[in-house]
Amino acid sequence: MLRLYVTQKNPHAKAAIQTLNQLHDRVNIKLEIVDVSENPDLARENHLIAIPTLERIKPEPRRRLIGDLSDTKALLKIGCQL
Repeated sequence: MLRLYVTQKNPHAKAAIQTLNQLHDRVNIKLEIVDVSENPDLARENHLIAIPTLERIKPEPRRRLIGDLSDTKALLKIGCQL
């Protein structure tokens, strides 16, 4: 299960969403996209420091990747099998 924290005003958000949608089409993942401008409490609760942030919720341990998600090696490190 992956959660992507974005805000629509961030220029990297669109690229991150596009990358994850392509990944979602290739492998079976559960993806939740959270717009932090609409849900700031969730961002605070999870101590976000940058947007966009991809967080692997399950399986444990949780892992995070910050940025536009163009680095496929980093995606693999958090457990996204391309």
